[in-house]
Amino acid sequence: MRDTMKLDFVSGSAEDLAPGRIAVSTTLARESGVTTGGRLNLRMGHAGQPTSYKVVGVYRDNPVARDALGSRGEVAAKSFLPGSVQRVLLRTDGPATAALENRLRTAAGNNPLLEVQDRQQLVREAAGTMGDLLDVMYGMLGIGVVISALGIVNTLAMSVAERTREIGALRALGMDRAGVRRMIRLEALTVAGYGTLLGLAGGLFGAWAVGALANGAIDRYTLVLPWGTLLLVALLSLAIGTLAAAVPARRAAALSPLEAAVNT
Repeated sequence: MRDTMKLDFVSGSAEDLAPGRIAVSTTLARESGVTTGGRLNLRMGHAGQPTSYKVVGVYRDNPVARDALGSRGEVAAKSFLPGSVQRVLLRTDGPATAALENRLRTAAGNNPLLEVQDRQQLVREAAGTMGDLLDVMYGMLGIGVVISALGIVNTLAMSVAERTREIGALRALGMDRAGVRRMIRLEALTVAGYGTLLGLAGGLFGAWAVGALANGAIDRYTLVLPWGTLLLVALLSLAIGTLAAAVPARRAAALSPLEAAVNT
């Protein structure tokens, strides 16, 4: 059981599970004020009155194991459908395939109510509406990126129009077209980097603030920073900022010193 569920026990072990003995999650242990070796009153299945159980282990919160684990025989006897099995967890040697799913269905008598899920599907089911909310947030992030790119293009285009004399003077002093394009791109990179830094700081602070509020209200809530995703977002923001400077940089590089003097 421990290997199949990938349970991480803080104390005790699942090997000691037996009738009258249970293992509990860290959240339930903290809320109940119980540790390994203590006793906890719980009602299992259709049992009318709570029963005193000895806690033989405390494991880190796990969405599959939920709040408590009991011995197989006791859970089956006290379940809402005595003797029935609602869920079976299996560890396979290879990846989940259609052939493996057919073999499992055949072993269970091809019951039409049987649902076979792999680990990814279980995680997606556990995420529920939170996963859909994250998809919406990523969509809004994409729209925000497009708006930011247009804002950088507009800002740099206005900057180039207002600095015609400055660009012409730089060209007259010996700066080539490549140097002008590089200058505009560096300005765009600075704007994108500053905006990315503020956005990441605000987002991390917001996640920490929400996590501080939800930590006591949502079971198994843990703030985990996706460093890989944050790094990818930062690099993409800088790349998009650089690409957004292409048109203004080309326009600035096309100005000649004589044209700049005439326009001013």
